Amino acid sequence: MDINGVLWGVILLALALAAVLYLPARLTRRAMHEVIRRFYEQQALAPEKARTLAELGLTPPSFVEKLAKPRDYKPTALKLLQQMDAVQMTQEGKLFLVEENLHPSLKIISRAS
Repeated sequence: MDINGVLWGVILLALALAAVLYLPARLTRRAMHEVIRRFYEQQALAPEKARTLAELGLTPPSFVEKLAKPRDYKPTALKLLQQMDAVQMTQEGKLFLVEENLHPSLKIISRAS
């Protein structure tokens, strides 16, 4: 193998690694914006206006749906928002968005939607 072949192999490997690391993060971030938008559309911004997963359109897909469709990043995005305390749950299991706890980059985009 000559130096050109090795160089192309290293470049392709670096590109593949970048895609594997970048794409899921990008898709999760896009899903976070979608989840936030749904909270705004349903006006679930306070405990008394909290909504269920079904009302927000965030029910996890069934096993058959998972096989037939590409990966849905919204459940992961919702978990991340809950870890940030931007989404909280009531005693009844309903969810609402706490705007004050949103990261500023998410807040700006959510207001523009």
